[in-house]
Amino acid sequence: MTTPGTPQSTHFNAEIYEAQVREADARLNALKAQAEAKKAKADMDEISGLTIAKEQVKADIAEMKTFATADVAQTRKDFEQVKKNTDRKLKDLQVKIDRASDRYTAWDDARERRFNARLDEADAKVRAWKALADQQHVRDVRETRDDLAKLEEKVALARASAAEARRDRYDAKSQQALDDAARYFDQAYDAAAKQYDLM
Repeated sequence: MTTPGTPQSTHFNAEIYEAQVREADARLNALKAQAEAKKAKADMDEISGLTIAKEQVKADIAEMKTFATADVAQTRKDFEQVKKNTDRKLKDLQVKIDRASDRYTAWDDARERRFNARLDEADAKVRAWKALADQQHVRDVRETRDDLAKLEEKVALARASAAEARRDRYDAKSQQALDDAARYFDQAYDAAAKQYDLM
């Protein structure tokens, strides 16, 4: 049996990551083909950005492999840091691919449940960020409150758009409004998460 710090287990972890990157690569290729078929430049630019993120994850995996051949006792801390960063980057990549993929699929019950779960997560995060800002006496509490209020507004708009789309049986106009609201929400939520998850 291998322990988590041995070279064999490090190699095993790299194989798991490589399999996840191969899956991400296949999904990106499918999205790229769909975007090319639609001749959608904005979508192509987004997919190019995701491809760059995927290449960074692959570089991190290669770095993890070098730790597997090195003295594990000496490099364990470095390996754990690279592993943590790779986990975060891979999760972020998968979430972004899911979002891009969702824009190419019709709104169905499963997609709506995922979207509502993300909105619920955002509501919970906003409450936590507000409490944390109050506890830490953030220098500019008013600016923090304004930023979080804007995010709450995006969440409310997205919920209203989802309800309207459901009421209109996802006709083209309401679906486009929902797609737009989802995109604006994603941008606001990602920006807030980058800023406030570090608090």
